[in-house]
Amino acid sequence: MWQANQHLFKLSFLLFLSTFTLQCYGEVGSGLLWRIHKPQHPVSYLFGTIHVDDKRVKQLNSTIKRRFDESKTLCLEILPDRETQVGIGLAMLLPDKQSLDDILGEGLFNRLSLALNRLGISPLEAIRLKPWAAMIVLSRPVSTGGYALDEQLYHWGNHQYKQLCALESLQEQLAIFDELSHEDQISLLRDTLDNVSELKDLNEKLILAYLSGNLDEIHRQSLKMEGGNSELGTRLRERLIDSRNEKMAIKLINVLEKGNAFIAVGALHLPGEKGLLQLLRDRGYIVTPPTIQISPW
Repeated sequence: MWQANQHLFKLSFLLFLSTFTLQCYGEVGSGLLWRIHKPQHPVSYLFGTIHVDDKRVKQLNSTIKRRFDESKTLCLEILPDRETQVGIGLAMLLPDKQSLDDILGEGLFNRLSLALNRLGISPLEAIRLKPWAAMIVLSRPVSTGGYALDEQLYHWGNHQYKQLCALESLQEQLAIFDELSHEDQISLLRDTLDNVSELKDLNEKLILAYLSGNLDEIHRQSLKMEGGNSELGTRLRERLIDSRNEKMAIKLINVLEKGNAFIAVGALHLPGEKGLLQLLRDRGYIVTPPTIQISPW
């Protein structure tokens, strides 16, 4: 159950992997950047990101930097502006007449309160959180006080006066969590508490997997994490990945028609039969690594 439930661990990133080892470290780029175009249309680029604040994942290679700088439009899942940050914070709170201790019961809330207290969150603050929000707070990596990769791209885009676009609204993303039943949210929260000691290692494996840039392996490993026949795990994958991919692919059509766009989404949205790369191929787009030399016409 624990492995299946990891798909709801991060509001900002959806890449969950078991162990695989890198031979070396270097700049981010290989396997994560894809050229997208149709004949006689300008080229755009699709980049798989990871939503963490870690300096290793922000060391982008020269090809990514050049394609970013050359683009006229930057598209992200959502735009991480001030309004979005405030909206996320408010959405994590229960309505005024509800409290988390009533929802969880005394025993589970006490366990949660102790775990959150270690992160600097008091019981009075914890009591206001929705169950899914408490789970995300528990499981997110420790921030170093900088920007996550998506936020870094957003600020670069602002400084370069790029046209900015969002593939989703904040309400669409939050609905994935809010529409879960309390039973499902509590199940995920309990599993997180049971395995909280493993989260640091899991987050490190996540980052190492991303640095490898191997999308096929990332996809295979994420499927392994679903834990067999877990009904909840299957529903979460459908809502967090597959369903969103379909919607994002539709919204990308207008962006790709104009071209000269740099599109950045979580890396787990790219691979697989229902991933964005295949969905765009199905719609007639030529999808290739930027290192392959082809005529755009």
